[in-house]
Amino acid sequence: MKKSKYFICPHCGNLTLTTGDASITCCGRSLEPMTAKKAEESEKFHVEVIENDWFLTTDHPMEKENYISFVAFATGDKVQLYKQYPEWDLQLRIPKRGHGTLFWYSTTKGFFYQYL
Repeated sequence: MKKSKYFICPHCGNLTLTTGDASITCCGRSLEPMTAKKAEESEKFHVEVIENDWFLTTDHPMEKENYISFVAFATGDKVQLYKQYPEWDLQLRIPKRGHGTLFWYSTTKGFFYQYL
């Protein structure tokens, strides 16, 4: 599941997740899988352990024109997907079950990842 491919429509923001090769179209356009960039220190989520969960927060402004559209946590056998909305504070609790990769998509900066 860590090698899943994420397709994001630049027109409507639709998200499609595949576990293999696929031809995806949305809004009349062919989509290419997004390539995640490793987040720099200033872009990473703040991670705290609370009980048996990771509590994730970010300094991202989450404005209507610039927000994080989704956050996904991928492990070897599972992907947990969390849809986000503009003008909401981004705070997540993700069950801490081993290590994995945290992915997120910013509507202005692109697709990122960091390891947890």
